[in-house]
Amino acid sequence: MVIDMKTIFLRIMFFAMMLLFATSAYSQTRIAVLPFQNMDGPLEYSKWCFQLQDSVAKLLKQQDPDENYFRIVPIDSIEALTAEMNLDPSNPQYETDVWKAVHNLNAKYVVSGFFIVDGSRVVISAYIYDAEFKLPDPNYQAKDIRKKKEKIMEVPEIIVEQLYPGIIFFSRKNQ
Repeated sequence: MVIDMKTIFLRIMFFAMMLLFATSAYSQTRIAVLPFQNMDGPLEYSKWCFQLQDSVAKLLKQQDPDENYFRIVPIDSIEALTAEMNLDPSNPQYETDVWKAVHNLNAKYVVSGFFIVDGSRVVISAYIYDAEFKLPDPNYQAKDIRKKKEKIMEVPEIIVEQLYPGIIFFSRKNQ
């Protein structure tokens, strides 16, 4: 069987492109957006834990839809794993157990936060955590955002606006 030079060249180019694609797909920084914690405890506010998570994840994904710099871990993957591990953001042990889930998700960074209801207002803070050290970055934070309860879903845009520069910084650093 005789293979001409053009066929050899095309095969080499095909394998080179596949290798390049595979390398870039695995080199993306994986970011898990976790449910926010209800620090007050009343169950009526627990729905916000997941609404904030979902909104922040969607807004971050809109910032890099082609996943050139980072990849948001799908919410359904996080939900499946947290259900399997029986993790609940309202449980006091959640903070220690959630890092096992983050490790299983192969996330390099985590975005999450908490909220406290203060009368008619809600105080919300969000952070970028380095999954290896389990610590929030001191430079990129969205702290003490105050909104009326009726306007809590305006907060994800503020969070993403304040955290996005850090996400880009860390993503580029890891490439």
